[in-house]
Amino acid sequence: MSEKPPPIKLHAHRLVAENLRFELFFDHIEAPDGQQVEKYLVVAPRVKTDQLVTGVSVFPIWEGKVGLVQVYRHPLRAYCWELPRGFIDEGEMPEVSALRELEEETGLTCRPEDLQSLGLYAPEAGTLAARVHLFLARHCTRKSEFSAEEFGHHALQFFTLGEIDTLIESGEIQEPGALIAYYRYKNHV
Repeated sequence: MSEKPPPIKLHAHRLVAENLRFELFFDHIEAPDGQQVEKYLVVAPRVKTDQLVTGVSVFPIWEGKVGLVQVYRHPLRAYCWELPRGFIDEGEMPEVSALRELEEETGLTCRPEDLQSLGLYAPEAGTLAARVHLFLARHCTRKSEFSAEEFGHHALQFFTLGEIDTLIESGEIQEPGALIAYYRYKNHV
């Protein structure tokens, strides 16, 4: 095992912008060799757990298929196939967030005992001070029909694993949480 690297020194942590969900900071940092970055961009979600979990992503299984939501992502100027996902609310456990987001975004629900952790991932460790908790939702049932009420949400569709492979190969699924959850799910099955 390699020895622990020397720490990076934080000289300043300056708030430069904020909105309802995020705070943006410029950090002045220094490496042990003296290299410095004066405006290192850090995007920090306002609500987080002690492990920096700021959101959840759910891999829902309904009638043997995986549910994906087609969502418009403005920074990419494109629609993308993604898992149902969203932010945790203040004081909310990630498991509760996962069940809430599943229902809000798909109309599906599952029993708490059918919700299984697929672990954490860092969506963009170079910029975001955040981790996302991935969940598998087995034996989902339909509680209500899909509603495109949330901004940018266009469609809900169910895919076989083979169809998901094709979507990945064609580049129609690019969101890292969906990719990581898919590969972790395949390794658990």
